[in-house]
Amino acid sequence: MNTGIVNIKGKEYMTVALRVQHFREVHPDWSIVTQIVHRDADEVVMVATILNEQNRIIATGHAEEKRKASQINSTSALENCETSAIGRALAGAGFGGSEFASANEVQNAIAQQNPAVDKAINAIKEAGSMEALKIVYTAAIRQFKSEADLAKINAAKDARKAEL
Repeated sequence: MNTGIVNIKGKEYMTVALRVQHFREVHPDWSIVTQIVHRDADEVVMVATILNEQNRIIATGHAEEKRKASQINSTSALENCETSAIGRALAGAGFGGSEFASANEVQNAIAQQNPAVDKAINAIKEAGSMEALKIVYTAAIRQFKSEADLAKINAAKDARKAEL
């Protein structure tokens, strides 16, 4: 059952969807306005603003997403960025406790803190030939099993293969 609460390393985070729901219940006349600050082939930057019924700014939240940062961002960086900006603005307005990071931001940060995967990716990036790439890549995919890790390894392999 989806409660809107995500447990990450023993700490509970409210999803942005749940915070929006609480916000709407408490302040039905207030608004959440989002705006694209920057968007290109590499990244998206957005700002979300919380306005009261008199259009006075209550809080803002900014977010930046790199399109190559994850498999999700490769197709949905704009949507991910908007959600993060809204989550940060809501936290600034008092919805979501003391945590400004969204549950997705925290999960992404934790997922990116895998030094073994980073080491394997660096080895792939440094492969000097197609044969070396094949050896390093084969060792890497045998070592890691999570879809996220394998996606990172495959992306690094594809990029290096294109360079070679």
